[in-house]
Amino acid sequence: MTAQRRAFGERGRLARAATTQETDGLASALREARQAEAAHFEAALELRDSKSLRLQLLKDDLLPLVAASPEARELFDLALVPGEPPKLWIDLISFVVMEPDPRSYRFLQHRQDRREILLETADRELMAAAIRRHMAHLMVARERQSVAQPPAAPPAGYTSASLILSWVSGFAFGALALLGLAIYLGHLKT
Repeated sequence: MTAQRRAFGERGRLARAATTQETDGLASALREARQAEAAHFEAALELRDSKSLRLQLLKDDLLPLVAASPEARELFDLALVPGEPPKLWIDLISFVVMEPDPRSYRFLQHRQDRREILLETADRELMAAAIRRHMAHLMVARERQSVAQPPAAPPAGYTSASLILSWVSGFAFGALALLGLAIYLGHLKT
């Protein structure tokens, strides 16, 4: 029986050692996987930050143009929206993203059924010039629309005085009608 116990004890020690080695191997593999994932997230964060910084530089190039004109301030937002990918909104339907790589500017415009790429370049000055032309065309189109439309007529509606007068008249007519009905039915004696 002692030999059996020794054999079983030896097998148990070997099994525990193998389990410990597998656990240590798994723990080190998990540690390595977590370190790789952390490095990946750090690189992704740096990439997103570099995209945002490039878009901020483009926004800084365009801000004096928008600030100089009241019409441009009314039409254009120049809002840098964080996210993946970060976007620099020019107006309600046009924006710039850093796509397909972190050094390329892509100027997009939403259409009814699709997005249209207006320009894609790695040169910030070229992109700023294209956006300035786009802004100028939109401002000219808006001026043309405002000249083509006749001035708006005052809204056809009722004034407060006419509404009050009609309410008082209706109330008086209703009271007289009830008085006449009461006299006719004989509820009131004259």
